[in-house]
Amino acid sequence: MGYYYDEGDAFNFYLTIWGGDHCHVGIYTAEEEAQDMQPPAGGVKGESTESDTILLASNRSLEKILELSKPAFEGRSEGLAMDMGAAYGGCARALSKKYGCKVVCVELSKRENEVNIQRNVELKMQDKIIVPGELSFLDTQQEAGVFDCCVSEDSILHAGKARPAVVAEAARVLRKGGLFVFSDIMQKDCVDTSTLKDVYDRIGLEDMGSPAKYIEWASQAGKLLASSFQLKRYEDFSPQIAVHYGKILKMLEGPTREKLRGKVSDEYIVSMMKGLRAWVAASHAGSIVWGFFVFEKL
Repeated sequence: MGYYYDEGDAFNFYLTIWGGDHCHVGIYTAEEEAQDMQPPAGGVKGESTESDTILLASNRSLEKILELSKPAFEGRSEGLAMDMGAAYGGCARALSKKYGCKVVCVELSKRENEVNIQRNVELKMQDKIIVPGELSFLDTQQEAGVFDCCVSEDSILHAGKARPAVVAEAARVLRKGGLFVFSDIMQKDCVDTSTLKDVYDRIGLEDMGSPAKYIEWASQAGKLLASSFQLKRYEDFSPQIAVHYGKILKMLEGPTREKLRGKVSDEYIVSMMKGLRAWVAASHAGSIVWGFFVFEKL
């Protein structure tokens, strides 16, 4: 899926809409959910308000990842973490700043890796954030059993049928007691998949994972390593999918579309808007879910 993000339209779209540090679902306050129903005080509702709101919400999702990762670093002066599907490195930098750890960024997209490296240099964090090149989270090429924590933000769905291999790779590189902390967009357990064609089409997939599937894949990964990979916590934030993608849809229906002109093709935007409508509808129907997992290697 890294090659998808390297493609010009996709790269420019995500870099512009999410501001260059994130490209995942956000967590919104009740006030922010209702925000697009009323213009901001003193003026007409505009794209800057929505962009700022998306950034705030994306930061809250990041804070949730950091909160859930905390036990992995307790009692360690300098931990070691991996960001699987690191994109621009926003999560990796936040993790390093919060816990003083080194973070290996695993990302297939060459252009996203370039942005990540540039940001690290600007912030003088190149010694803390390691970007070893274009790597797949199916085969990270890292040593087994040495990482305190693996994190991932809404990336594993892009692995398609290879999702179990991502979970197995996280289990392989983690030390005993290490944590795999991630969020992902999934389909509801036992959903009628025939109703989700437009959802799958938006990201070029045939299906998505589900909460029960991740628990199953983790159990399988543990057995392969003659250990145990157990669910410690799951927090469901499924309603946020409709809020998040609904706000992006409204941006594309407003002034933001003009802002993207010359950077992103009209064809891409029209297709994106169709896909976003499908995701919002599926979220309202309860067919797709989003949440945060914590698995521990025992």
